[in-house]
Amino acid sequence: MKKHKSANSNVKHVALVLSLNKRFDRKVIEGVTRFVLESGKWSVFLEDDPGAKIPNFKRGHFDGVIADMDDQRIPQQIKDLAIPVVGIGGIKSDSPLKLKLSTVGTDNRKIAVMAAEYLINFRLKSFGYCGIVERTIDPWNQERRESFVERLVQDGYKCSIFKGRYKSSQSWEQLQEAIFNWINSLPKPVGIFAANDTRARHILEACRCYGVPIPDDVALLGVDNDELICELATPSLSSIIQGTEEIGYSAAKLLDRLMDGREKKLVNLLVAPVKIVERGSTDMVATDNSVISNALIFIRKNAVGGLSVSQVAQGIGVSRSTLDSHFKKVIGRSVHAEILRVQLNAACHLLAATDMSLENIAKRVGFCHAQYLSNVFRVTYGQTPGEYRQRAR
Repeated sequence: MKKHKSANSNVKHVALVLSLNKRFDRKVIEGVTRFVLESGKWSVFLEDDPGAKIPNFKRGHFDGVIADMDDQRIPQQIKDLAIPVVGIGGIKSDSPLKLKLSTVGTDNRKIAVMAAEYLINFRLKSFGYCGIVERTIDPWNQERRESFVERLVQDGYKCSIFKGRYKSSQSWEQLQEAIFNWINSLPKPVGIFAANDTRARHILEACRCYGVPIPDDVALLGVDNDELICELATPSLSSIIQGTEEIGYSAAKLLDRLMDGREKKLVNLLVAPVKIVERGSTDMVATDNSVISNALIFIRKNAVGGLSVSQVAQGIGVSRSTLDSHFKKVIGRSVHAEILRVQLNAACHLLAATDMSLENIAKRVGFCHAQYLSNVFRVTYGQTPGEYRQRAR
């Protein structure tokens, strides 16, 4: 590649081979943008036309590339480049593509384990994974499926798998019928983990079309927390937030080190998911124990704003000792722990969606002061509320 002198030799010319039409890529670009603004030494190529987003590397000079490896056209275009490349997306270091490049991607194993443990907490006995039509370019789908099943097996559960044969854009009716037939064959209530929010929407539509109640019969969890899909769905979709912006920021930092020669070897980084955003698709109580079901419903309605264990017992008309005994036997955690879980989930939502101060958030969700909320938050999530807010955004 012929190099041209720049007016500022310190400026690095970087190509972002990413899609503005994909939410994942847009969030990655936000992370890259944050790095660019902080460093002030990058000139960035980014084309919004899908047909022109891959630049002509033979004609233009670039010092580095950040590329979406989930796009089937890209690997062949960048495999022989003599400049540093950082791949993002589902690419694995041992991928069949045999590409030798640094990567920053999602920790799919942690996503799947988070999903399995979340659904197990509903005391469900039946589970399913709804994947996508498999391609070698999408190893993330296989990783999520295998890790989800593995985590369920650890607790003695089995998992039914739906891989699918149809693409929704080509055979929408056949896809809906196939998903319904699969769900209809599963014992109810069932907890289903979808490969992503798009697949979860397919499940929601199939259940709506064939009259399967969500969440009463199906507790459904997606991945990506795409607000357009999650909030407009009926019921609204619970979903896992990936650390997508962090992927972009980390990819930019890594590429900067590679271009400057501060990093000599190939690096493969994984970014952990942030948390689960709970919505209507998992708002269920899967137990025949009336004390537990009444208590869980009461806690969900009243925990935010402040609630004691004694108030829960009084609210459902049982003694505190009876309530504690049932929780220990059926749920495996204390009533107080369940109250904290609901309050922390509300705090997470306010941290991500608003600019409210921690003091005001603490009061809103039922904590006596911000320091107590901060301490509980750190113990539960391994990060401060401020760190969570930054990652969630």
